[in-house]
Order: sequence, then C-alpha cells, then structure tokens
Amino acid sequence: MREVTSAPLDEQAVEAFRSELPALKSVAYLNTGTSGPMPIVVADAMTAEIDEQRDTPRLGADRGERVRELKRSTRLAIAKCLGCDAEEIALTHNTTEGMNFATLGVNWQPGDEAVTTNVEHPGALYPLYAARERFNITIKTAAVAGKDPEACVEQITRQLSSRTKLVSLSHVSFQTGQLLPIHQICDAAHAVGALVLVDGAQTFGAIPLDMDSLGCDAYAVSGQKWLCGPEGSGALFVRQEVVSQLRIVFAAYGTMEGHNDYGGFQVRGNAQRFEQGTTNPAEIAGQLAAVRWLADNVGIDRASERSYALAEHTIAKMKERGLAVETPSSHAGLVTASLGGSDADLAVRALREQSISIRSIRQLGAVRLSLGFFNTYEEIDTCVEAIDAVLRP
Repeated sequence: MREVTSAPLDEQAVEAFRSELPALKSVAYLNTGTSGPMPIVVADAMTAEIDEQRDTPRLGADRGERVRELKRSTRLAIAKCLGCDAEEIALTHNTTEGMNFATLGVNWQPGDEAVTTNVEHPGALYPLYAARERFNITIKTAAVAGKDPEACVEQITRQLSSRTKLVSLSHVSFQTGQLLPIHQICDAAHAVGALVLVDGAQTFGAIPLDMDSLGCDAYAVSGQKWLCGPEGSGALFVRQEVVSQLRIVFAAYGTMEGHNDYGGFQVRGNAQRFEQGTTNPAEIAGQLAAVRWLADNVGIDRASERSYALAEHTIAKMKERGLAVETPSSHAGLVTASLGGSDADLAVRALREQSISIRSIRQLGAVRLSLGFFNTYEEIDTCVEAIDAVLRP
C-alpha cells in the first residue's frame, strides 16, 4: 500500500459520500468489482449531455470542437490518475477493448510466445487466444495463484524466453483480489525484450497508480467498476516510446492524422491511434465526472486506504467463522471465500433476497466481496453472517 498523503476518511465523510450514491439505499453494495454504484454527479453529467443532443443540432464545427474538448479533458483527467501524459491515453469502451488493441497490435510472427498467468479474466485471455489463432503463437501460463510476490516473479520468469513478445496479466486478480508485483515482472520481461500489458480493471479507482513507477508498456482500465462511472467507458495507456511498436487493428477516423486520394494514410503518433471514430459523448461526460468525483472529492489514496481496511476486516470475520479465505496477504479490495463444494451461485441468490449484492467465482466454487470505500463495517458483518448461514442453515 502506498502511503496516504491526505486525512483518512472518517465515518462522517463516508456517510456524506454514501448520500451521493442512491443505489446504496436499497442494497448492501458489495459488488463494485463488477459495476460500481453511480454517483448523482455522473448521472447528471450524462443527462446534461443527452439534453444538449436533444435540444441543439448535432452538426457543425462548434459541436465537433465541443466533443473534442470533452475528450481532451477526459484524457487529461485519466492521465492525472494514472501518472502519465494525456498523449499516452486512448479512450475506449472497456478494459477488454484496450486489451484487444494492445494484444493484437503486437508484431506477431509464427512461433512467437506470450506469457500470462493462471489468475486471468477472459478479457485478457481471449485476445491472446485470438492472437494464437491468427498468428500461430504459443501461450505460456505461469502458476501464480496464491503465491507471494517473490514467487510470482519467479514463476513468470521461468516462462520467459528470447521468443517472448508479450507478457499479459492482471494487476489485481478478479478471482481473489491478489495484487501482483507488476514493477518486478516488468523488469524481468524487459530483460528479454518483451512488452508488458496489464489488465487494470480491478485497480483504476481502487488503488493509487503511477505508470512510471510500474514500468509497464500498456495498461487497460474500465470506467464502470471502482471509478463508479458509466458502462461503456474505459481507457488504454500506451507508453509513448512503445506506440510505434504496436500496429493498429481497427482503422477509423480517430486513428488517423489524415489520408490522400491515392490510398495513403498517416496514423496518429500517440495513443489516440487506438481510438475509434464516432463515440457517445454522454458516456465520456459521465466518465469525466466520475474521475473528478473520485479523484478530487473522495481522493483515490483515501478510498484505497479505507477499502484495504474493510478487506482486512472482512478476512478476519470470515476466518472467525471458519470460512476458507482464498485471498492472499498481498491484496487489494476484493475478498474471496471458498464454499467448500456448496453452490456459490445459490449463495449469491440467497444473499440477493436479503438485499446483499456479491458475486460468485465459479472457477473456485467461491463468493467474492468487493469492498468499496463507501461500504460499512456493519454491511460486511451482516454479509459474512449471511454467507455462514447459507453454509450452515
């Protein structure tokens, strides 16, 4: 955990922020790792943009410049959260889209190798499978589940070779909340000339991030999870020195600087080459509002500190009741408990009837709690008791 640089969130501040999240009124919202509750300011920003489209002509240079400025402001706000330059940010629709652009953009040759891990989301795996089908590459999998950071680096390093072109992995495992040592992994991968692509779906808005410190080459994020933004929003960071090494896999107005009548075109020289053409300004306006709300009002440092404390409390409560915690000591805001053969989906449905929202991890036969800064200790205690009651009615 990075040192918190501002005053921690006290209970009064948490209650104030909870009042800005109407979805919390009807449910114990412990599933932010899927989709976070939407703040009022985000919905208002999206509504205002829709109203603008309804009431004014959607044409002309003025509107085009307004949308371009909205995109510029959003890239800048996201870049500030990621500790990078705005020119290194492409706006996407979700994490998986960014993972596809970066994975399929590698200059693959038959026999090249990619390395991933055994804790990955399909959003990282499926683009690799597509690359294998298209380019006849080999995918190697490092067994890192539940291992300490040093062992994770060792397992990944064993899979690296002179043929490794890409290491593609999660910063935080969606299955258990395991936090992987990205900086050390990047050092090992770069030593053999490989690029490193990181799935940041479970980190953006959840923990402080700095691309220079991490050292990765590309980092894909979503807007609807810990950021509490709209669905259909996200971003892809591509380090400026790496941009020219990745080919475009989707050619659109947004990817080009220009073209001529003879079939020639010039691709943008920054991460915007991975952006598409026409987008929905309402989603972008919502994403911008979400970034500003979380980063400027709540504070990502403070949100991260509280989420971690809630996760530690959850782990302790689960262990008190004899639940098998799958989350390792190096973790973020996700906590997973195995149900020992019991139906995890059944448990999720049973808790939903009690207005408690969690999700199942079918690969592990487990349930997962996502601990947002806005959650309360009382919600967690009630949830753990409910899980225990499902197992021992």
